[in-house]
Amino acid sequence: MQLPIIQENQDLQQAVDAKELYQSLGLDVTHWSRWHTKNIAENPFATQGVDFVGFAIMASGNQTQNYLLSIEFAKKLAMQVRTEMGERIRDYFLECERKASQPVVALPDFTNPALAARAWADEYQAKQIAQEQLALAAPKVAHYDAVVERSTLLNATQVAHSVGLSSPQKLNKHLEAMGVYNGSCKRGKEFRAWFIEKGLGEMKQGSTGHQQPLFTTKGQAWIFDKLASESVA
Repeated sequence: MQLPIIQENQDLQQAVDAKELYQSLGLDVTHWSRWHTKNIAENPFATQGVDFVGFAIMASGNQTQNYLLSIEFAKKLAMQVRTEMGERIRDYFLECERKASQPVVALPDFTNPALAARAWADEYQAKQIAQEQLALAAPKVAHYDAVVERSTLLNATQVAHSVGLSSPQKLNKHLEAMGVYNGSCKRGKEFRAWFIEKGLGEMKQGSTGHQQPLFTTKGQAWIFDKLASESVA
């Protein structure tokens, strides 16, 4: 379905071609004359020059009547047609009205050096404020990413208990044998790259500021399968 085109008009400002609307609604073309007479020309709730403007056109070698409709009046006519097409056209007109009602931002007079300089200064100041706000928010975002967003991650103690081991030390011993941890790291535990790349674990900053290895639920399932195959879990 092709939606009616909104056109500029000196009488109605924004107008819709009535015959185009009629065809878009999927109405019978042979009933056009009766329909426009009843619903437009003789409509007791429509005012000529406000809701519509009439004009003659040539169609198939014959002169016929047509109209330009205000968006509001065109929307009312579309609402009378209880079909999917009528509903779509009504929503289309509502969106056109919404856009038309939005305030137009006046551009500064760039031919005036003083006004142009003021406009550029205001824009520069707005960008500076935006950059300062981003800079202030950066530590909070980093803290969220590093510390807070860990609700779906598990520590070694939680994984150990879930797979039937009595302590995280026993779990870590098995993981070291599997090559999960980086043996060259002397300060705490650190996952090897392959474990992280497979989505089995992540390194997150703990409350003390040190990196802590945390397991994903996928990693937890992987550990359970590995230990079960070795008759440990």
